[in-house]
Amino acid sequence: MAIDIDKSVATKLLHESYKACSNMPIVNCPIKDTIDFVMNGKNCLTYRYIMFTALLAKAIDPQIDILSLQAGDTSIGAYDARSLASKVVYPFQKNILGNVLDGANSDPLVNKPGRFLRLDKSNAAAGGDPTKALEQLCDNLPKVQDSLEARKCIDYIVSMLLDAKAARDIQQSLIQENSRNMSVFRVREFMSELLDKGFGGAALVIVTTALYHLQYSDDEYKISAHPVNQSGSSKRQFSDLDVFRNDLPFIATELKDKPFSSSDVDHAAETAYKAHAKSLMFVAGRQSSFASQPPTYFDNARKKYADKGMYVGVTSIDNLIDTILSAHIDLNAAHIIDIIAKTAESIGALEAQMWVYERMSNKN
Repeated sequence: MAIDIDKSVATKLLHESYKACSNMPIVNCPIKDTIDFVMNGKNCLTYRYIMFTALLAKAIDPQIDILSLQAGDTSIGAYDARSLASKVVYPFQKNILGNVLDGANSDPLVNKPGRFLRLDKSNAAAGGDPTKALEQLCDNLPKVQDSLEARKCIDYIVSMLLDAKAARDIQQSLIQENSRNMSVFRVREFMSELLDKGFGGAALVIVTTALYHLQYSDDEYKISAHPVNQSGSSKRQFSDLDVFRNDLPFIATELKDKPFSSSDVDHAAETAYKAHAKSLMFVAGRQSSFASQPPTYFDNARKKYADKGMYVGVTSIDNLIDTILSAHIDLNAAHIIDIIAKTAESIGALEAQMWVYERMSNKN
């Protein structure tokens, strides 16, 4: 029978750790090297949540099987890691640590690495750092054998996150200071420079998200950007960039920094329609060869879904920039640059995030 972790006790432990580490940061723990790698590895976000959650569970109950992920795991010590992550770890990092661990998904173990019954080296993992993270966790988490050792690891992670939050707060203050007097013309230049960098398609997501925050700024709207090439990472996702109105799907947005194909258009349109979106916008990036796109791909979709009551639109990112910025001449530049930085962080575009911070570190 699965072990039930008392979430109120887990929450209290994290708050105690936060208070203690704020006064005296912890610089070592039994599996420091593994924690360092997972916390800093590229594309390892879900493994960070898995590791944090496993150590928290062990700190609460030493009988926990630290490699278990699901209550349905047959091992003695199985527990529901997903609920602990979503009900305790996620709110802690978002509300207490200012979303420093990343709060793009309030159910962080819904992603594939968290869907297995338990951590095992045979689990499917993306190449590079994610595979190494899985292997290191499988090898070294079991070395944490009691609650005291697990608590030391939790304190070490919390100390790391406090340092990261402090560094980010300084960077954000600098961004606010240097962007306060930016004109709409300079904002356009900044967006253009970011798009030229590309960052594997992340720049297109980031810039479009910022523009949407300008266009759909009322409280009734919610804008949800998703990591590049991670379609369906959230159960509510219905496109690359979702706009909700009154918590219902409103606008689906497909973003591509390479040519759209007929299958891309058909799949995106059907997904948006099934989600009951009111409209679908295709936004082509600078590397998408937009001018050479066969218009029939889009014309067919327009006609098909017009009959079903869903509008299908097509534009380039530069046209979208001009259309929206021309209607918001007196924009709050500091707010837009802040959205750009936060979106880069939320979709895991580390290189783009660092570029924004470095670019904004100098007076404009």
